Amino acid sequence: MTLINFNGYEQNQRMYGGTAGRKMGISYQGKEYILKFPGNLKEQGMKNINLSYSNSPVCEYIGSKIYELLGFSVHETILGERNGKTVVACGDFLEGGERLYEFDKIKVTFEPHFLDSNGNETNGVGVDLYEVLMTIQEHPFLKDILGIQEHFWNMFVVDALLGNPDRNNSNWGIILGADGGKRIAPVYDNGNCLNCKWDDKKLAEVLSDERKLETESYKGRRCIFELKGKKINPYHVMDSMEYIGCNEAVERIVPVMGDSFFKIRRMIEEIPVLSEVQKTFYLTIMENRYNKVFLPLYRDIISGRKKHEAKVAQEKTERGRENV
Repeated sequence: MTLINFNGYEQNQRMYGGTAGRKMGISYQGKEYILKFPGNLKEQGMKNINLSYSNSPVCEYIGSKIYELLGFSVHETILGERNGKTVVACGDFLEGGERLYEFDKIKVTFEPHFLDSNGNETNGVGVDLYEVLMTIQEHPFLKDILGIQEHFWNMFVVDALLGNPDRNNSNWGIILGADGGKRIAPVYDNGNCLNCKWDDKKLAEVLSDERKLETESYKGRRCIFELKGKKINPYHVMDSMEYIGCNEAVERIVPVMGDSFFKIRRMIEEIPVLSEVQKTFYLTIMENRYNKVFLPLYRDIISGRKKHEAKVAQEKTERGRENV
């Protein structure tokens, strides 16, 4: 692939929020884009990392392309360069008169009748999983949006594949049209995945140690969500099979994951700014998650569903005999 040269493109008048690094609006080939720059790791106080800037633009591109390959609506991404830095252009998905309402803005405009899993009230930035799910279920603004819970669990599962720990309440939302119509926004803000702040030395260290690779793949991972005041391991949540919506998302997505790995591998291998260590790490860690977590879990969910269906059928047959 060839990186697009974004030098010379002047900033447009669109302003974009967020705190994950510098960004600016540009017009490119008649469309509006958000140009995202890599974060300065030295300014962030990152120690023992021989990397001046994060790989977040590249990881934004990879994460977004994987969402696309798995069949989900996601913002368009174009990888390029500007003033010597690797950047990513993210398509502005808002059309005339539309407004994006991030989930944190929706969540704070609500007087819930429930508490979080710790028995506390929280505001829009609260990431207690129980409270988030209850808000999705009960908030008046969200009640007439078809597929909103399904959307949440789809992101939960795909973010677990990508190792994205930062699907916070401002990283997804609802688009409100000028006519009052509502739709789920395409998936966006995928840059904080695939260990984007690690240098080659740290990546190679994990690749060479099976225990560290297992820990980093799934055993020691945490995501943004909490239960009882503690950050959760998303793979443990999935493995518990406690949440029906999560089980359904796993059942939907895992077969597509398996079918898509060839395309994912080819896409990553064609990115010219990635080192061989980065390419190997990204592919190895995702395949490890697929083989060690997703595939066994998928089989367990299918097996459990079939057993339940067989039990229901047997009980129905027995009731029929009793009624004869």
